Amino acid sequence: MSFVVLGVRVEIGFLFTASAAFLLVFNVNDSIKLAIIFSLVHELGHLAAIIICREKPECVSFGLFGMTIVRRSDITQNYYKEIFTAVSGPLANLIFALIGCLVYLKKGGELSLKITAVNFAIAFFNLMPVFGLDGGRALESMLKQNFSENASEKIMRLVSFFTLVVMMGFGFYILISTGYNFTFLAISIYLTVLLFTKS
Repeated sequence: MSFVVLGVRVEIGFLFTASAAFLLVFNVNDSIKLAIIFSLVHELGHLAAIIICREKPECVSFGLFGMTIVRRSDITQNYYKEIFTAVSGPLANLIFALIGCLVYLKKGGELSLKITAVNFAIAFFNLMPVFGLDGGRALESMLKQNFSENASEKIMRLVSFFTLVVMMGFGFYILISTGYNFTFLAISIYLTVLLFTKS
């Protein structure tokens, strides 16, 4: 399904609709539901920053892995805007983590604790200085303000590589500890492949 809102094309894919229906019909773990909801909040944070920077997205699409924003024009030439846009997603999650924490401290409740944990995890993960993540985008823009394009890319690759080594080590630890959870390890391997295939 595709339609236009305020000059922006919005696409809702079949897999997004099917996964949303699955979550509503079946009794899926609350943490998974919260992770999906607050991943969308994360993307809305980026979208809000793009709008604040007076950039109009070309397309906002909803697919199996959440929301994707395609910008009409590349704003990487303005490094301050790029940094602001990159950190706005994690910032949205940190705001909800703080709200969840305050509610938990005042009223208690397992849900508010889960909201805090899920949002903090999403923010922390995305802020890691790795190519393909928000932290990597922000760091790359900071580097380009002070170093040449070539030097910035070399530093970014080096920082990404060492961060990914630590991530993979942690991923192996989780896999061995739980005996089944390989999600973090799989994401780390995927990001490593992205790093080495980046032109």
